[in-house]
Amino acid sequence: MSQVMDKSQSPTVWELRRERERTEMMERIMDVARDLFVRDGYEALTLRRIALAIEYSPGTIYQYFKDKQALITAIIREDLWDLRENLLECVSLEDPRERLAEMARRYAIWGITHPNHYRLMFVPPPAWADQEDKLRRDEAPPLKQEALFVLYTAVKEGIQRGLFKEKYTDPSLVAATLWAGIHGAVLLEITMTAYDRTLIGEKDTRFEARFDTLKEVFLDGFLRDDPKAS
Repeated sequence: MSQVMDKSQSPTVWELRRERERTEMMERIMDVARDLFVRDGYEALTLRRIALAIEYSPGTIYQYFKDKQALITAIIREDLWDLRENLLECVSLEDPRERLAEMARRYAIWGITHPNHYRLMFVPPPAWADQEDKLRRDEAPPLKQEALFVLYTAVKEGIQRGLFKEKYTDPSLVAATLWAGIHGAVLLEITMTAYDRTLIGEKDTRFEARFDTLKEVFLDGFLRDDPKAS
């Protein structure tokens, strides 16, 4: 009896091929959708445009994704793991100062190189926000892999090691303030128009210069002097 059950549970060659073809089609749809999403943004992307690009009917896409939001969510999820892996690499940096600075740099670079992803994740339209909030609750990654938790942990360790000025004892407050600064810098970079730049007297300032200024403000404002620098 057990041999019959084992045999019945093993996938057939046809089933394996069908699953491989399904995976390949999903990847093809996502690759085309990603290119269109990155180039034109969420509103301009339609399932019909994707179908034309892959030379299939729109009905084919519905066999893999229930709607456009589900498709874009899958793309963002996949790309977001790349961000998480980049941030988790910073955990190996022993000095919390260096860890925080490198995490901030990688986060900011990801944000300005994925502007449409970033807008949908952090400044979403109401309908998207409600659905995404549910998806995050249902399919959240392990806590130790959440970017903001990694940031919080680094700040907490820095406070425990006496690297922060005495008045900064709340790691949640410091981590939230740091994230707010980085978040604001990214949003400015991906949304600021030429006219907006003229209002603050800015012409050709590169993002790296604004980020370096933000980092210096954080280091000077929150941290004690680095003994290695004296």
